[in-house]
Amino acid sequence: MMQMRVDRWDVRRDGPFTETALLHKVRALGDDPVTRPYPAGAMISPQPDPRPRIQAVVSGLIKVTLNSEAAILSAGDLVFVPPGAASRVEILGPVGATCVESILPAGAEP
Repeated sequence: MMQMRVDRWDVRRDGPFTETALLHKVRALGDDPVTRPYPAGAMISPQPDPRPRIQAVVSGLIKVTLNSEAAILSAGDLVFVPPGAASRVEILGPVGATCVESILPAGAEP
């Protein structure tokens, strides 16, 4: 069974949080990230992908569900999505969220 792996932003390890710093971190792990803005209250249905990927939060608050496991993510947090897994994303709170997604290189372990 696949387990969700979440990486929380840590200022001691990652430095002060900025969008540029997050994009640098995501690029170091995977391909060029794609930015996705989501409106408040949006719910993105699970879409399986055969490739491992990363979803990271630039701003806002989201709930990510992978199989039956869920996590609340805020700015700077990222989740590793294993190949073949479908992640459901819900935007929480009264404002929208901006996320970035990146595909991990072949053979990379999320």
